[in-house]
Amino acid sequence: MNLNATDRITILYNLILVIFTFVFRAKIPAYAHDLELNLSVVLIVLLLSFWRKSSLWVCRVSLWYPLVLYGPLYYQTGLISRVVVPRFLDGFFMNLDVWIFGEFPALFLREKYGNAFLDEFFHFFYLSYYLIIPVTGILLFRKDVKLFESFVFQLSSLFYLCFVIYILLPVEGPIALRNEYYHQGGLFQTMVDFIYTEGENPGAAFPSSHVAATFLVAWWGSTHFERMKVGYWLTCLFLSIATVYCMFHYAVDVIGGLLLGVLAVLTFNRVDIKRYCEDTLRGTCRER
Repeated sequence: MNLNATDRITILYNLILVIFTFVFRAKIPAYAHDLELNLSVVLIVLLLSFWRKSSLWVCRVSLWYPLVLYGPLYYQTGLISRVVVPRFLDGFFMNLDVWIFGEFPALFLREKYGNAFLDEFFHFFYLSYYLIIPVTGILLFRKDVKLFESFVFQLSSLFYLCFVIYILLPVEGPIALRNEYYHQGGLFQTMVDFIYTEGENPGAAFPSSHVAATFLVAWWGSTHFERMKVGYWLTCLFLSIATVYCMFHYAVDVIGGLLLGVLAVLTFNRVDIKRYCEDTLRGTCRER
């Protein structure tokens, strides 16, 4: 078998869920479907590892499969997130927001600064999450397939860690408040609402995978595409604000997502970070 690092972490995550689902099957109404999903993923990954030997084209195309899996695996977490902890922990997280910031940040931003333009502006950046990952993947794939392979491994590891936390720590987010403040909005709000209605499942708020993944993607993009550095980090900034402004997340979810994103960058990219710092210092010295 020609298993790469992404294959191994994907198989490990799905086997953990198989064991989890089997152990807690009495509390999961449709546990057979969850077992089928995770075992199917393991089988698909194993088959892909065999098919890679057939041609270089198959090998390269097969590297994209994790980006297709993130959606259903994310959705699954909401189906089994209240097995260990039976209730959403939103009361604690909402109180934590108020304790840290003195008032509830989502209401403060929306009531003080909310208007039709900002509503669309921040919904656009919330939506950009679904674009920045595949676009960065395409850019890295075209630059160097090995870079793309490393990027997908890091992104997959980060997502799977988030998914495990969602299962063990169910937090719905301030969605009930969002329903009071956002209705009959513009194009980007309508698109976000459609995605949330069709593809989201409550219980995956802390930490914000939007923020964690976007931070990691922004690091990759800004490191390997120098001219796009400002665009990447501005997207990360505005998306982080958007998760709170649009009332999908508590502010502490954003903090948790940023910490995980930073942890992922530091864990996986120590050599590149060191080289980047050395190059920056050399450039500064030459300027002097």
